[in-house]
Amino acid sequence: MENKVAMISIAITDRKNSYLQVNEILHNFREKINLRVGYPMTEKNVAIIFIIFEGTTDEIGALNGKLGQLNGVKVKSHTLKI
Repeated sequence: MENKVAMISIAITDRKNSYLQVNEILHNFREKINLRVGYPMTEKNVAIIFIIFEGTTDEIGALNGKLGQLNGVKVKSHTLKI
């Protein structure tokens, strides 16, 4: 399968209970992540993470699926045509 580039936005609305799980999942996909930028909003108990991910459609879907199963986590993905 052909590799694609995806921009993935992750909103963690329950940092105390979900943040470590999100980091573990991202760590497992570390070789496919080209850029990771995090913006903690501690006063609201929210964190936003932006990812540039390069992989197959199946790998992008697997990451989105694993993150999307977590309570307090919302994920949006956009595949770029490059």
